[in-house]
Amino acid sequence: MQRHLTPWFAGLSLLLAAGCGASSQPPAGPSLAASQIATIRADRVGPAQYRVYQGITHTHVAENGDDGQGTLSEAYEFARNRAKLDFLAVSSHSHMITDEGYRVMKAAAKAYTSEGKFVALLAQEWSSISKGGHINIFEANERCPLPNGAWDDFYQRWLPNHPEVGWVQFNHPHPSNPLEFGGLSFSPVLRAQASVVALDKVTGIALLNGPGKYEKPDMKGEPDDWDRGVNHLNYEVEYTDYLNRGWRLGALGDQDNHVKNWGLATPTRTGIWARALDRRGVVEAMQARRTFASFDPNLSLWLSIGNTEMGGTLPSAGEATALVEVADPDSTIQRVELFADLDGVGGKPAQIIAKQAVGAKGARWKIPLPAARPGGYFFAKVVYHDNKAWAWSSPIWVGGAASRDARRP
Repeated sequence: MQRHLTPWFAGLSLLLAAGCGASSQPPAGPSLAASQIATIRADRVGPAQYRVYQGITHTHVAENGDDGQGTLSEAYEFARNRAKLDFLAVSSHSHMITDEGYRVMKAAAKAYTSEGKFVALLAQEWSSISKGGHINIFEANERCPLPNGAWDDFYQRWLPNHPEVGWVQFNHPHPSNPLEFGGLSFSPVLRAQASVVALDKVTGIALLNGPGKYEKPDMKGEPDDWDRGVNHLNYEVEYTDYLNRGWRLGALGDQDNHVKNWGLATPTRTGIWARALDRRGVVEAMQARRTFASFDPNLSLWLSIGNTEMGGTLPSAGEATALVEVADPDSTIQRVELFADLDGVGGKPAQIIAKQAVGAKGARWKIPLPAARPGGYFFAKVVYHDNKAWAWSSPIWVGGAASRDARRP
């Protein structure tokens, strides 16, 4: 069954007209009334070459001096056997552990990885605390020894000197802190300050986090109050803020477990689209930004535009058609929304340009897109569980000759 979308976004023309002047306006696009939605089965989401795997990339233990509970063995076994995760990263704070402790973590991650069954990821949370927030570094061959707030050293020296790093993610963002993740000094909007290595390696941001010290393993916790920022319960505003600065970030969902409930504190998951459940497959999916964040343990979400996959870059800024597929075998999807940044990096953050009611456990939504300027992007959002749960796709960016040169000085 197909239903036509009733045009609700009467302000689209205003959005297209936004900017500093007529020269900054992207060309008008096709009518959103041409979009279509159909009900699909849960196993019909996504392309055939990938499978969805669910996991958590930000957790803690007590072993080696970190500030959580339990051991590496307990964490990996709990996540694999009780939480039924496909992958887990234990991300001990790099300033709390020693080099020897990191070597123990590296050995444990290798020992608990079983290809096709479970991937134990090697991670560390480099914590600059009051001088810029926390980030996770994955698969590095050594512990990051940099002191609090050494962002210039991190982006310009340490990260370029560690090509083995799989990816870096921003944890529980707080843009109200002007020093967060190095602040605007390292925003890719400022081309003279941007590190190409940092742009390529920083591939994700948490849209959900916590509750780090929720004691029960029942998936009934909610994100930490102190981590809600300006947007309550999630970091959607922060997501669009950092995307608008030019960071190319995929969507991630984390729990930041500090007690023995790794993977079961909340329903939060990071979903990835990977070719195989092994270390190479997980790292490649994270690097490609084929990820989504959800407050549900078995939801699947896919976004493509033409032949460009979620996390990718369109070859040009012309008109195209987006495909959003979402399904959950035990939850009713209430609606899907499409966000767009049409004026590129440094302009206005992404806004909703279309939404559609679903009322089923699975949906396929096709929608013609307005043209966007190089450097702009699109991403999808899903709302379910009586408007109390969400999922977000990673963006698809708009390429073209001006995509890196259209940044504001």
